[in-house]
Amino acid sequence: MEKKVFVFDLDGTLLNSKQEVTLRTINAMKAIFEKGYFIIIASGRMYKSTKMIIEKYFPFLKKIPIISYNGAYVISHTGEVIFESDIPKNDAIEIIKEAKNENIHVQIYLDDELIGEKDNEEIRGYSKHSGVEYKIVKSLEEYILNKKSPTKVLVIANKEKLDDFQKNMVSKYNNKLNIVRSFNIYLDFLNKDSSKGIALKKLSEIYDFDLSKAYIFGDSENDISMLKLSKNSYAMKNASEHVKSEAKNIAPSNDEEGVAIVIEKILSDISHY
Repeated sequence: MEKKVFVFDLDGTLLNSKQEVTLRTINAMKAIFEKGYFIIIASGRMYKSTKMIIEKYFPFLKKIPIISYNGAYVISHTGEVIFESDIPKNDAIEIIKEAKNENIHVQIYLDDELIGEKDNEEIRGYSKHSGVEYKIVKSLEEYILNKKSPTKVLVIANKEKLDDFQKNMVSKYNNKLNIVRSFNIYLDFLNKDSSKGIALKKLSEIYDFDLSKAYIFGDSENDISMLKLSKNSYAMKNASEHVKSEAKNIAPSNDEEGVAIVIEKILSDISHY
């Protein structure tokens, strides 16, 4: 019997606008888990933040692969690090300087820690959203030089300002880095070899499943690399038109329990098969 595989983004997909998972969605996830289907969580969040959401809403998912940092940090079902990548120090420092020149908030992630230079509303808001503590240092550039390369650099600004900054950064660094939006106000900079899609391909080889038939759910630009891989991909109704155009199907929105509705239909179709 062919292995059925389900891949879920968290924010804007499993989580609703209140940053919660409804009971109906939890029960739908439990139903596919109890059938022995293979479940993968793929998030742009830090690993500790991703794990915290899983433990809070899906405590039954104790041994599943986890993709965090948009594919830059991938953990097996046993908790072993399968893949880890970082941004070369020079590139990270250049991005930080570019953001500062534009007066845009910038923060880095190193050893699964959130690090910033200013204790401002951007980092506080991000910390609250992610449920993680943060550390303030005198200079991000110096911190990187004295430590090691960061897993991710993230900038935060309003949508219009970030649109312009993203265009500029893509024209300068697209051949060096993976530059992708995880929210309207968040722009992620990752190693060129890091994406949710690349991470999923690695997992499909390790766990031996057909990625083209996996049920994949997402809503943001950072989900496109994985939505493109399957004929059973679902963009949430709350996704942008660009993201929707890259998926094969559209699910109801994250505030309409879209994931649960699709899972229930899939299970119903299988039982009638």
